[in-house]
Amino acid sequence: MSRFKLAVATRSFGQPIKRAIKTAAQMGARGVQLDVQNEITPASFGASGERQFRKLLEEFNLSVASLRLPARRTLVDPEFLDERVSQIKSALEFAWRMKSPHLIIHPGTIQSTDNVHFPVICEVLNDLARHASHIGTDLCIACEKNSSAVIRELVSKVTAGFIGIDFDTAEMIYTRQDQEATIRELYTWIKSYRLRDAVREMDGEGAEVALGKGMVMWDQFLPLVLETGYQGWLTVDRTQGENKLEDCRSGISYLNSLLP
Repeated sequence: MSRFKLAVATRSFGQPIKRAIKTAAQMGARGVQLDVQNEITPASFGASGERQFRKLLEEFNLSVASLRLPARRTLVDPEFLDERVSQIKSALEFAWRMKSPHLIIHPGTIQSTDNVHFPVICEVLNDLARHASHIGTDLCIACEKNSSAVIRELVSKVTAGFIGIDFDTAEMIYTRQDQEATIRELYTWIKSYRLRDAVREMDGEGAEVALGKGMVMWDQFLPLVLETGYQGWLTVDRTQGENKLEDCRSGISYLNSLLP
């Protein structure tokens, strides 16, 4: 069996959560990534609900690979920041109860370390990392459109606890960054991989496409990730397109044909 563990983001299915779990298992995933804002929430699960959900996962031999907290407001937005931090802390506690190794959040776009919000973001992330360390679940930040230099500087400033990185393959296409160089620079912090494919037009605009149909060189990506010693989850995601569920299914099949 491959060292890699394939998961799928079920929010792209457009199905009730119980049905989505069954669908994920049928398409060959070993884990699921759950949207902790739009699919399941801490408020919607009592103790008995959590036990029933874990039994459902066990029934289909699935694990929770990660939880993702979408960003209605990012950390670079000073308005309602305290409310945002409180929401993240609640999601971290929920992730621990759901036995998820990671909670992934979106910090927002930071143009440079000279950004006026950079010190505030560092302070907030230290507070969150401290809380995550106490809870026992890792916090990961999505790279988004930030350069690898900015992300490295950001995680280096977090000293109150560990903070990981969620690496998105499609973002490398959108931002014209060198995927290999970025992984080699950040692999120490990478704790989650979001597998999406994309194409980029001459004018610089990019669009997500089905996995295997874009510009990501998967036959080079997978051996590189293996070389870095990564042992975590590879999560197939699809955020655009009219056939997201079938694209996830074909994406998992495609990756299985490449996995060592």
